[in-house]
Amino acid sequence: MNKYLIKRAIEGASQIPSEKLDEIGQGSESVLIAMRNEGKQIEQDHSYIAGNNVFCVYNSESEDLIKEHSERAGVPANEITLISSILEHNTNNE
Repeated sequence: MNKYLIKRAIEGASQIPSEKLDEIGQGSESVLIAMRNEGKQIEQDHSYIAGNNVFCVYNSESEDLIKEHSERAGVPANEITLISSILEHNTNNE
């Protein structure tokens, strides 16, 4: 599977209460489970909330599956970028 970074523009994202974020996450995961039950390879790795955006990292066979997930979950996918490599940094000299 490929790794993708998804930018979801959501006004006031950093102000959304944690209970609401949990609810949104559960809805998203329900769609992911349904898609996997249909034989589609897609999974969420993790997300970051920054300002008016949610940045999600997904593993998926294709960008089209990410678009399908966003449509089915009712969440935006304003930008989808294929991650070409990951840099690991250890700056504490251990």
